[in-house]
Amino acid sequence: MFELHQHKLQALYFKPSYDRLEERIKKAARKLDIYLIDEEGQLSHEGQPVSRRDIHPDYFWIHSELLHSPVLKTYFTLMQECQNVKWLHTINTGLDKGPYLELLRRGIRISNNHSQAIAIAEFVMGNVLSHFQNLPDYADKQQKGVWKYRPFREIYHSRWLIIGFGHIGHQIARRAKGFGVHITAVRRGKRDEGLADQVLSLDSMGDALKAADVVVLACGSNESTHNLVDKNFLAQMKDDSVLVNIARGDLVVEEDLREALDQGKPAHAILDVFNEEPLSEESWVWQHPHVSMTSHCSNGGSGMRARSDDLFIENLNRMVVGQLLLNEVSEKDIV
Repeated sequence: MFELHQHKLQALYFKPSYDRLEERIKKAARKLDIYLIDEEGQLSHEGQPVSRRDIHPDYFWIHSELLHSPVLKTYFTLMQECQNVKWLHTINTGLDKGPYLELLRRGIRISNNHSQAIAIAEFVMGNVLSHFQNLPDYADKQQKGVWKYRPFREIYHSRWLIIGFGHIGHQIARRAKGFGVHITAVRRGKRDEGLADQVLSLDSMGDALKAADVVVLACGSNESTHNLVDKNFLAQMKDDSVLVNIARGDLVVEEDLREALDQGKPAHAILDVFNEEPLSEESWVWQHPHVSMTSHCSNGGSGMRARSDDLFIENLNRMVVGQLLLNEVSEKDIV
């Protein structure tokens, strides 16, 4: 374990992320002593290598470059070993994976990222529209030179059940309401932020589930939502309904979903997350005719990185001057 002693406030940042925002970070926190960890897991300070015993970071920051790097495990280990960590800002929205809860219980402040919500909401709308209008059929007819009129299903006046009504659920509802959709939100509290036609709890959503044309999973994974979508859940869905999962793979019992899709209830599933990632080559999901799947990339919108950068810099500014952090989380946000 690292020794705790008096020191200048330090930050340990992933070098590729820091290099992109170096000037903005220095402007936001001029007196912060910056240490870096590179792609090989090597530590440095002002261009010179240092050892683990030489650093005592107060601030940590996880951005997309680090999130998809093998160095992430080392970075988390450093956070768990250091005794004076004060704050972690992470690009993650859901914090049920990784040691976030443990860090919170140690008294470390954590702020998370909701910059992904816009991208995920557009992803949901695009994929539901594609299914309702059967866009692959249009493309197929174009390639074959077939001129044939056909109708398509409208989103207008459809009923959507959004399970989980945080930032992502809000952004999905905001866009769906523009299409004239009836929104039922499922959340712990009763607030609807003016975006839902009704708000229900998990225990009271039965009738809304049976009436829903589109069911969107936008909640975290916890004791009440793990394996939520099982045989009983799926049996209550409409024959022509669509299930969308952009939240966590373990919300869905995948074999139960396979059986339900084979029986045509729901009619289709739009899946971006899975119990096992990367998805195995042998998975039934790849070739199932009633599944549209993507490789956990619903958050890959072109504006996501810039929004995430802006949020981190804003919170760094706030942390330095002692203001309230944006998106600071508590234990109840995870469990």
